[in-house]
Parts: sequence; C-alpha cells; structure tokens
Amino acid sequence: MIKKHYESYIIVDGNYEDNVIEEIIKKYDAFFKKNEVEIKNIDKIGRRRMAYQIKKKQNGFYICFELIAKPDVIAKLERTYKLDENIIRYLTIEMDKKTLKEKDDYLKKRTMMAEAAIEKENKPVENSEVTAEAKAEAKPEAK
Repeated sequence: MIKKHYESYIIVDGNYEDNVIEEIIKKYDAFFKKNEVEIKNIDKIGRRRMAYQIKKKQNGFYICFELIAKPDVIAKLERTYKLDENIIRYLTIEMDKKTLKEKDDYLKKRTMMAEAAIEKENKPVENSEVTAEAKAEAKPEAK
C-alpha cells in the first residue's frame, strides 16, 4: 500500500500542565514508531481559547502532527484518538502534492519576510536618517 502525506490535528484540555501534554505527545510518537509512520514535524501550536465549549472545556492546547503513513494506519490512529479521554477533538487530512507545494511556498515566503524584518531591525541608523527632533534633543539647551 502506498504511503501518503497527512496532517493530524488534536486538541487536548488547555488546563493540563506542560509535562502532561508532553506525555501525550510522547504516547503518540511511540504509536507512530510502532506502526512505521514517518513523522515529518510535530507542531505544538499552543493554548487557545475555543470559539465554543467542547466537553465543557473553554481552552484547548492544539498539536499538529505532519505524517507520512499508510491509510489503514490512519484509521487505527483515529480509533485511538476516539478512545483517548485526553483528546477533546481531532482532525486528520490528506495532503495532495499541490497542497504540499503551496504550503512549502507559503512557509518559504513567510521565512523570507521574517528574515527581512529582523534585518531591518538590526540595521544601524545612518546620519542621514537622524530626524531633526533627535538632533534637537542632542543639542544642549542654552539658558
């Protein structure tokens, strides 16, 4: 069977401490290794306030697993999600080649923009860029 690219998102209770969330991630990491799933990336998106309550919870911790797996393993994964009491919601989507290319292009563009912003912040101020206000502050006042 051919392996495909997937993104699997889970939401766990946002009130859990960080070490509990790490244990949940390790649990699924072990599941992936056991079932020969290639993990491309684990993105801990973080705590967010949900738009509406789910299972009487208002906050959730979002996690995204980027995977390369066989479809039958994904079915087993979703069954495991359903039985896990720590998971409030889950969603697994298949990523086709076009979507993967668009995502890579977006991430490259975002990285370039971030690097440009950092470069602009760290650029030293030249004499010609000093404003008249800054010059006035630099001169001592005569009394």
